Amino acid sequence: MAIAIPNQEAAQLEPMHTLYREGGADRMTAPHVVYREGGCPHANCDQSLQAIDFRLEAFGRAIHDPLVRAWWDDVGFAGRCPSCGDWIHFTIRGKRAVHESEARSLPQLPSNWADEAVIL
Repeated sequence: MAIAIPNQEAAQLEPMHTLYREGGADRMTAPHVVYREGGCPHANCDQSLQAIDFRLEAFGRAIHDPLVRAWWDDVGFAGRCPSCGDWIHFTIRGKRAVHESEARSLPQLPSNWADEAVIL
């Protein structure tokens, strides 16, 4: 469930989002996030995904660098829920359920991403 933000508030947040993205991209900062919605976006899954440190450095530069760029470019990446196994599109702004066909068009987390990540 997405939380609606009034247009005026959204307009005020956009410059902050841009500044945050640019700073993260310049520093190639590893993605970690705290989402408003705590759980998996798939119905009938109770996996907690409120706060995630993806720990991409554990997978080496060949995986780390493209995923970090995708994160800060606001593309995000897809990964399977560690509980239900369905695809999720993770971005700075939120997470959402996606079908496999859409997940294939996105940068993808390694299949064992949740084994390395810190998930709260």
